[in-house]
Amino acid sequence: MVWRAVTRPPPVLQLLGPSTGGIRRHVAHLADRLAERGWPVAVAGPAAVLDGLRPLDHVVEVPGVEASGAVLLPAVRSARCALAALVGDVGLIHAHGLKAGWVAASLRRRPPLVVTVHNLVLPEAAGAVTPVLRALEARLPERAGHTIVVSAEMARRFTGVRGAGRVRVIAPASPAQVPTRPVAQTRARFGVEPGQALAVCVARLHPQKGLDVLLGASAVLRGRLPGLRVVIVGEGPLEAELRRQASALGLDGTVIFAGPSPHAVDELAAADVVVVPSRWEGWPLVVSEALHLGRPLVATAVGGVPDMVLDQVSGVLVAPGDVLALAEAIGAVLGDPVAAGVMARAGTRLVAERYPPDALVDQVEAVYADALAAR
Repeated sequence: MVWRAVTRPPPVLQLLGPSTGGIRRHVAHLADRLAERGWPVAVAGPAAVLDGLRPLDHVVEVPGVEASGAVLLPAVRSARCALAALVGDVGLIHAHGLKAGWVAASLRRRPPLVVTVHNLVLPEAAGAVTPVLRALEARLPERAGHTIVVSAEMARRFTGVRGAGRVRVIAPASPAQVPTRPVAQTRARFGVEPGQALAVCVARLHPQKGLDVLLGASAVLRGRLPGLRVVIVGEGPLEAELRRQASALGLDGTVIFAGPSPHAVDELAAADVVVVPSRWEGWPLVVSEALHLGRPLVATAVGGVPDMVLDQVSGVLVAPGDVLALAEAIGAVLGDPVAAGVMARAGTRLVAERYPPDALVDQVEAVYADALAAR
C-alpha cells in the first residue's frame, strides 16, 4: 500500500492488555509486518504477555478483571500513568482489547487512537461486572478515533452507538504456519498408530472453549470409533475439572491432555479432524490455521467462524453446546476421509482467496491513515 497521509510513517505504539492465545500472536505478527513496511513500532503491555513471540518494548500493566469480578481502579490508574510516560513521541496508539482501549482513551493528552476489539463483553466471561463493561464497550467507538472489530457479528453490536461510522471490520488473518516436525512423529508421541483416528483441539482450558462439550461428544463416539484418540492441546483454569470429567466418562484411554505446545501447528497438522467447540469467539486463529494446513474442520458457528468456513463446503459447522451434533459431525468427517479431504482442500483455497497475506496490514494502514488525517 502507498502511505497516503504522510511521506514518513510516525511512531506507533501497540498496546495490549493481559492477553492470551491468538490476540498476542496477532499483535506480534502485526507489529513485525508494520516494521517491515517502515513503521517505527513499539509494543507495550503486561510483562509476560509476549513471551516467546517477540521482545516487549515497554511494560504497561494493563489490568484484567479480578476473579471476584472487580476492576481494581488503582491498577487502572497505574497503567494510565505508565502509558502517559511513553506517548510523548508517539504518533498513534493502537490498543488491543477493551481494557487497553480504555486505558489509552482515558489519557488527558494523547495522539490519535485506534482500538481493535477482539472479543465482545459476554456475561459468561464478565460475570458481575457485565453491565459496567457493556457500558464501556458501547462508549468506546466514540472515545477512540477509529475502532476495528474482527468479525461482522461483532460490528453489529455497535450499530447505532456514537462513533459507529468509524467502526471497521478487519479479519486478523495471519500467514500459514509451517509444521516443525513430521506428522508421523507427532502422532507417535500420542501413541496413535497409522490408520487410527485422531481428533485435535487446540484451546485454552476455559469455559469459553466448550471443552466439556467435546468430552461429551468423545464419550458418544467412543463406542462407534473404538480406536479414536482426542488430543487437547493447551492449559488453563479448568484443567483439573476437565480431567475429572474425562475420567468420569471413562475417557482415560481416549482423551489425552497434552498441555501447552510451543508449536501447536504440529498437532494441528497431524489431525484427521480439527475440532473447535467454542461457546463464543471473536476470530479464532486456530480455525484459519487448520484451513491453511488443509485439515478437515468441525467448529461451532460462533463469532468470526462462519466468515471463514462455508458449512459442508470447507468445513462442518454446528451449534455451540450441542454434544450430539458435535459428535455426529466429528463422526461423519472421520467416517468419510474422501469427502473430508475434498472439504479440507476447499477450505485451504477459500481462506487463501479471502484473506491473502498482505490484506491485514493493508487494511490496518488504511485505518491509520484515516486516523492521522482526522487529527
